[in-house]
Amino acid sequence: MPSELTGKTVLYIDDSAINTILVERILACRPGVVFGSAADGRSGLDSATRLRPDLVLLDLTLPDISGEQVLAQLRADPATRSIPVIVVSGETDPSVHLRLLAQGAQWLTKPYEIEDLLRLVDDSLGAG
Repeated sequence: MPSELTGKTVLYIDDSAINTILVERILACRPGVVFGSAADGRSGLDSATRLRPDLVLLDLTLPDISGEQVLAQLRADPATRSIPVIVVSGETDPSVHLRLLAQGAQWLTKPYEIEDLLRLVDDSLGAG
């Protein structure tokens, strides 16, 4: 693991406990990375404001507000505006992809290869 990842925080916002466990286990191969999670959009926004993570991984289908709304609110708040966001979703609509990319998010389509997730995380955290 690149040493520059030590102490970096990744917040994963997804309502699927299985996906959360999977991502937590994948990121465990980056021992210096601190993992946090939220199971819905509002608690994800609260966590992002409180924790100021170095990266947010964001699902689009959440039980309370959409991931797209979460991204818009992150970008609207000066405290969270500059946090890199990777949307991790099975959404295939190109117009959704374009809207989110226009807001500065990166995209990773589910199902994904573990190496692709790690590469995006490393690049976003400045260790790629």
